[in-house]
Amino acid sequence: MKHFLRPIAVPADLVDRLEALANRCIESASTQADDGTTIITPAGSGKYSGMYTRDFCYTVEGCGHLIDQETMAGAIDYLFARQREDGLMPNRVEADGRAVYVVNENTDALNHPPLDNAQFAVKLVDAYVDHTGDWELFLRHKNALMDAMETLEPSEDGLLHVDPANPHSAYGFTDTVAKTGEVLFCSLLYWEACMLLAKMCQRMEDHDGAHVWFEGAERAARALDDFYHEPTGMLLAATVDCEQIDLWGTCYAGVIRALSKTETVRAAGWMFDHYEDCFMRGCVRHIPAPDHWERMLVDYEPGRYQNGGWWPTATGWAVMVMDRYDHDTAVLLVEDVVELMEEQDVPEWINDSEADGLLYVASVANVLAAVRRP
Repeated sequence: MKHFLRPIAVPADLVDRLEALANRCIESASTQADDGTTIITPAGSGKYSGMYTRDFCYTVEGCGHLIDQETMAGAIDYLFARQREDGLMPNRVEADGRAVYVVNENTDALNHPPLDNAQFAVKLVDAYVDHTGDWELFLRHKNALMDAMETLEPSEDGLLHVDPANPHSAYGFTDTVAKTGEVLFCSLLYWEACMLLAKMCQRMEDHDGAHVWFEGAERAARALDDFYHEPTGMLLAATVDCEQIDLWGTCYAGVIRALSKTETVRAAGWMFDHYEDCFMRGCVRHIPAPDHWERMLVDYEPGRYQNGGWWPTATGWAVMVMDRYDHDTAVLLVEDVVELMEEQDVPEWINDSEADGLLYVASVANVLAAVRRP
């Protein structure tokens, strides 16, 4: 398995400032469930209730060194205790223990499970083990992770697919966007989760399990070229609806080494040349400005939220990729986003006039995961 891109060296004071922001977000977003378990919601502002699988994964990946091991393990067990009998992982679990498996049960277009919670469950356990060395937790949830991954139905090519005639949410950070055909971000997550699960099985000498998941990863890897946009060197978000340049997906593909070194440098160069279309105050648009998504599940005014907002969540990936092309620009991105988060209370997203979803943990966690002290 290739090593993912390493965190980049930045001035130590930037890391200190990020950790201070992270501690503030985690403290404000932590709450006690009815059974006494400490859970971490997506944002300390209270915008979202309950603990979300993907957000908690990002929290542990980037901030696991700042969280007590017992707290992380308890929250992971709390989440897995709500896995459905057919293997489906919750999208979120409320403090009263109620599990919600769809994006939004009150909106017809969003009343479907997204295509990413199984992968985030694998990534969450892998991140926890990486931080703590507690392999017992993996063994406790190993079968549950395999059951979760088997709820996904990749195409013959090994990619995840959304029917254009029945559009629904795929990746949670674009869950209002009607990407159809084969979808990039969830397919990248599937490739990554297969690799991580295979690696964990291998570590525990489950060679049959490792073989199954390595095969799944190899099948997906062979088909990822379907998303490659040769004129720009970027990746497209989907193959039918929203066949548009995906900044987040391209950066993430570079980080997890789904792109080659040459392809990663080329993508970083394209973003460098189109800097103002991709970045604002260190935050990253889902697709380059001035475009907006071609098809939405929920109508959001262009320029807002997932339809043209600028997000810190993807900044860490952009930083690691940009570092392969121009280190000074990568550090500038970190400096800009830290300044923004300090001034605007760590927003979920911004535009020219708004900063919404304050004390949003993933915003700082994903940047923190991308940097290290010299």
